[in-house]
Amino acid sequence: MNKVILNVVFILIALFFPLYAVSASADKHQVVIGILAFRSKQDTLNEWIPLTHYLNKQIPSRTFTIRPLSYKEFNDAVAKKELDFAFTNPEHYVYFSVKYNATRIATLIRANVGGNELKEFGGVIIARSDRKDITGWEDLKNKNIAAVDQLSLGGYLAQSSLLLTKGIDVTHDDRVIFTDMPHDKVVYIVESGSADAGFIRTGVLEKMAKEGKVNRDDFKIINPQKIANFPQALSTQLFPEWPFVAFKETDPELANQVAIALLSLPRGSEIPKTAGYYGWNIPLAYEGIRALMEDMRVTPFDKAPVFTINDVIRKYALMIIISLGVMIAILLFFARRLRKLTITLKSESQALEEQIAIREEAQKYLRRIASVFHNSREGIVITDANKIIIDVNEAFCTLTEYTRDDVIGQKPLILRSGRHSQFFYALMDQALERDGSWRGEIWNKKKGGQEYAEFLRIDAVRNITGEIENFIGIFSDITEHKKQEEQLHRLVNYDPLTNLPNRHMYMILAEQMLAFSKRKGSKAIVAFLDLDGFKQVNDGYGHAMGDRILKQAGARLAQQLRQSDIIARIGGDEFVILLSDISIEAAHELLMRILDALKEPIEVDGITINIGVSIGATLFPDDCEEIDILIRHADAAMYRSKEMGRNRITYYNFEAF
Repeated sequence: MNKVILNVVFILIALFFPLYAVSASADKHQVVIGILAFRSKQDTLNEWIPLTHYLNKQIPSRTFTIRPLSYKEFNDAVAKKELDFAFTNPEHYVYFSVKYNATRIATLIRANVGGNELKEFGGVIIARSDRKDITGWEDLKNKNIAAVDQLSLGGYLAQSSLLLTKGIDVTHDDRVIFTDMPHDKVVYIVESGSADAGFIRTGVLEKMAKEGKVNRDDFKIINPQKIANFPQALSTQLFPEWPFVAFKETDPELANQVAIALLSLPRGSEIPKTAGYYGWNIPLAYEGIRALMEDMRVTPFDKAPVFTINDVIRKYALMIIISLGVMIAILLFFARRLRKLTITLKSESQALEEQIAIREEAQKYLRRIASVFHNSREGIVITDANKIIIDVNEAFCTLTEYTRDDVIGQKPLILRSGRHSQFFYALMDQALERDGSWRGEIWNKKKGGQEYAEFLRIDAVRNITGEIENFIGIFSDITEHKKQEEQLHRLVNYDPLTNLPNRHMYMILAEQMLAFSKRKGSKAIVAFLDLDGFKQVNDGYGHAMGDRILKQAGARLAQQLRQSDIIARIGGDEFVILLSDISIEAAHELLMRILDALKEPIEVDGITINIGVSIGATLFPDDCEEIDILIRHADAAMYRSKEMGRNRITYYNFEAF
């Protein structure tokens, strides 16, 4: 009997143990990231798998997986709530934000072919260079145009919206050829002459030219735009890059952890390089893209919206205020006449009462309209056609510290901080004259002299003949946002103890400097420095004393260097230096000065500390041209200095010196 019971127990264990194991493994919640695959799904998966490895390491309590999806598959998966996060193009994000309350948590930073960091992109209109009949946007009318897709922001919407403002409507033109992704197809069609012009996103033409797929000189840019710090060919305004998105159902704590992990990912490291980008930035504003999609009636705005009285107030507030002012003036005139008539025409008192009731209702309506202007949390300034301020709201006064009397009759230039060049304001004026609007970030100055950053939108108000009557500026203070961005950059790129660049920043600066030296044909020295006797100071006096010694040592090192040299603290008591565009003799003299500077005693709280430094140096390009290898050479030479008695300089290849 006991043997039978024992056999039953063993059978039950065998049956239920797998279920327990599955349950235990399910405790580690799986997180699914949907990624728009505009090439093959396998390529997309291969490119983004390193990011999941990184997130799994940063957030070990979760398991991250990638799902490459087409547009239709993406929409179906979100509708079924199968995704926790998404990485897709801006117009797709706007669709999700409207339909599913999706929220952006980070914006992609791309790297163009020249190595620049790009947070924005735009549309480009191209034609063959030998097409003499196409020189400007006005020549595109009745031409065959190749584009990527009707929902592509950089490959169709940005260009068609621009042309629509110029009086050319291609949205109902059967001469538009849609090629689908990738953008390369559009370039090839234009090159072959099958289309007169093409719409592509910024960076495509430069990349294809670098890869040898096309000759850049075979193409010209229609309606070229020059924007400061934007290195690529451009025909339209700029829009923020692809966002990383969390959904309404996503755990908020998880969303915060992912956002921190993305923003902490070292820019330019191997993980983003695998997917062809540079890193991540705090989320940018996508309201401009939403406004463009609404104007173009693109999904989810393809149905006519319900137009309410509030919409009328927001769009025509100034005209309504002016019209109601005229109406009130007329009502006041008739009110005075009615008061006189009451003396002699008492029989018409009922009609007079009705007129008074109309006037009171009109006054209430005017107060409601004025409330929209005065109670807005955003600063609002209204000027005439000559840019003379005629009115501001209370939020303007709060944000700028100027009273209404201070600014009425003045020009907005009284707010200028001096940070921007005349060229910046000239571009702003050109945009207002050409497009009737301007949007962007700008630094201004309060009445007390304090500078602040704002996101500003300026729109022109035209009369029925098309002449500008007024300009309306609406702005919000984004200073804290800019400070947080700067602090995050500081934390990622600088050593918090010595304020010197860290290893990450050093590698970026060193690669740039060595590339310059290579082009110029000059020499450079990479030196590795390790403080002598620092461990004894740490052990004998404590880490607080050690930190103060490191700060003073870092300051002494920096004082000996030229402005063109680079120094970084890469860990513990180790420093690395790059001396560029310098002769071997001059470099040796400078390193000797560093030895002498660190021989001098260091005074801390009345205590005299004596340390030294062992230096290893290597020569560029004689020893090597790769910065990683140069640092290893210098490190090896430094260890030889330690072995030979410390407080000396040892060169990796002594014969070269």
